[in-house]
Amino acid sequence: MGEKKQLSLFSRIAFFANNIAAILLLLSYISIYISPDQLWVFAFLGISYPFLLIINIFFVLFWLFQLKKQLLLSLLVILIGFSSFQKTFKFSSSKDLNKTENQLKILSYNVRLFNVYKYQRKDPKRFDDRNKIFDFLNDENADIMCFQEFFYDKSGYFKTVDTITDFVDATYYHTAYTSENKAHYYFSGAATFSKYPIIERGKVNFEKKSNNICIFTDIVKGKDTLRIYNIHLESISLSKEDEMFYEEISNQDEQDKLKSGTRKILSKLKQAFIKRASQSRDLAKHIKNSPYPVVVCGDFNDTPISYAYHKVSENLNDAFVECGKGIGNTYNGKFPSFRIDYILFTDNFSAQQFNVQKIDYSDHFPIISHLQLNEEK
Repeated sequence: MGEKKQLSLFSRIAFFANNIAAILLLLSYISIYISPDQLWVFAFLGISYPFLLIINIFFVLFWLFQLKKQLLLSLLVILIGFSSFQKTFKFSSSKDLNKTENQLKILSYNVRLFNVYKYQRKDPKRFDDRNKIFDFLNDENADIMCFQEFFYDKSGYFKTVDTITDFVDATYYHTAYTSENKAHYYFSGAATFSKYPIIERGKVNFEKKSNNICIFTDIVKGKDTLRIYNIHLESISLSKEDEMFYEEISNQDEQDKLKSGTRKILSKLKQAFIKRASQSRDLAKHIKNSPYPVVVCGDFNDTPISYAYHKVSENLNDAFVECGKGIGNTYNGKFPSFRIDYILFTDNFSAQQFNVQKIDYSDHFPIISHLQLNEEK
């Protein structure tokens, strides 16, 4: 009798925890509609979605093993958020690739300045990562390439723009930068390269000052004019000390240092969420007013379950959702890997393939999609 009461008490505690997990998962769905500059705490629930989902799946299996009807709680909540699940996990494979004249191979890649800091430190391998990226681009031979955190050396010693246009057939390009130093190094740039003529170059001005950037490039392919947005939304800007703290956090014994380091990282995340909210609204408004079919490429620094992604992707399709596979994670840094790089497009296109190339030359993986420009009916 005592054992039965103990089991019943354990079940009540488990169901209480299950309720909390289910509520938090529901709130993570709502986070995409709530701007972080109004209520920032929801942004943390959005980024926690994969973990909250796993916890709720655990509870479904827990109650299923005991043949308890309580499994319906988490099961129902998971089904309510099926659209969020589809943006995060895909089990379908890419569609068959049928090459046509109206097809575009699009590549987007945050190249982390081609690791130019190795060059500045006179590292013997200072050109290795840059050259590996060049070899990769040459092999892929994409029609349109969008780079974030692009670097340009005006002196010509650490070549980037000239080298790409020399060996890749994408001879038309559009670059813009957020900073320049006395040595004529251009940092934190966005660069779009195209095999097709560029007729207009422009920049989306963010309302709030930022070291991040968004450019748009109007490209003519045959009889069609396309607008390519190349975006890099607000970064978290973690220092080396922050990264070292994260690596050592599991072995941290000093409670004060643990609390201080955690608060610092959470504060940087909060500020980045808030800045991306404003930037995403600026960008969404600009996309809405585009006179041409649109392709959006770039590093959002945010997950699919986020306000920033939701705002930018309104009325757009996601190449990963259309024909990706797995979790599509694109971040290659020390923190948990999420899908934060995207290729989005208007209904004028359909995606035939989407791939994440797991090459270790940057803290991001490049993404590639084949888009078919649909004929007007």
